[in-house]
Amino acid sequence: MNRISRRHFIRNTGAIAGGIIITRPAFTKAKTNQKPDQIVPEYRTLGKTGLKVTTVGYGAMRTTDAAVVERALDLGINFVDTAHVYQGGNCEKMVGKVVSKRRKDVILCTKIKQDSEKDMIRMFEQSLRRLKTDYVDILYAHSMKKVDHIHNETTMNLFQRFKKEGKVRYIGFSTHRNEAALLNQAAEDRFWEVILVAYNFEKEKELTAAINKAANAGIGIVGMKTQAGGYETDTMGKLSPHQAALKWVLQNPNVHTTIPSMVTFDQLEENIQVMGKKMGWNDRKILNKYAGGINDRYCRSCGACKDVCPHGVDIPEVNRCYMYADGYNDLDLARINYRELAVSENAAPCENCEVCVARCKYGIALKDRMPRMNQLLA
Repeated sequence: MNRISRRHFIRNTGAIAGGIIITRPAFTKAKTNQKPDQIVPEYRTLGKTGLKVTTVGYGAMRTTDAAVVERALDLGINFVDTAHVYQGGNCEKMVGKVVSKRRKDVILCTKIKQDSEKDMIRMFEQSLRRLKTDYVDILYAHSMKKVDHIHNETTMNLFQRFKKEGKVRYIGFSTHRNEAALLNQAAEDRFWEVILVAYNFEKEKELTAAINKAANAGIGIVGMKTQAGGYETDTMGKLSPHQAALKWVLQNPNVHTTIPSMVTFDQLEENIQVMGKKMGWNDRKILNKYAGGINDRYCRSCGACKDVCPHGVDIPEVNRCYMYADGYNDLDLARINYRELAVSENAAPCENCEVCVARCKYGIALKDRMPRMNQLLA
């Protein structure tokens, strides 16, 4: 099979599967009579941390323009999220340039991957240098997938040490996988203080129940992946689903803040309009149309296909890379995440597999998608 180039991916339909058109005219930004500078920030308390956080925070994962982050702070957003691995470290450097000028006004969060104690210390110290600060407000263990991960004694002891040294105010973990199980366990343990969880209107009901349980145990809840991929679909016309998707997440008072990924001023100004707004009938209608357009494209990370493949392909993780490519329209981000998969977990075996035993209960054509993704991202 021929490799699919970036140009082929961007300019051609059906680049991944099912005749999907990856690049379409952007959604029309939601109309409003309220100017961005007139918006009054809405705050919630981040669990037992006591931190007062704006309900719309800033997800900087894909941001390259520091001026957008600066504008977000000017408009009242006080919660900024980044990670050691984002953009090979350039994301933290960009955030540091902005936040270092007004450190006391910003609740700053970063993440390091769970590794040996030596490597985690190295990563965290490097993050502090990039961020131009001697402490972060929240440090997450990045991308926890199993209950065993949040019980790792090396990580727990080290994070507690960082707190005692004054380098971290509060500790937490992020998760895209087995979210409900991890949240429920964290609520029982009462060790972790903040959880960053993938949450949106397409997630299964058990996740909402787990979020509520964790919040009731005093854990601060931060929502990511709130727009369910931000796909562009023919079902929407020129309507944007982004505000409706954010409102859906924030209608749960146990979600204390959100970190939608924002790259442009338009995206920022669209998202901040949500603060203080209730979800209405029209929002539900918009989400219904959006759901119809992404039903067989968006992976809910329900885990039903996990460990099904006899070749060991990590189907949910490959699907997350697909979301970055097809939903975020960010091929570089998709490739970075795909290449972090172990060789034993990527979709290379799918290119020569004649019979796919994995099935998606939402109708995603895994047999077609998996080999395509390996061609595109390997």
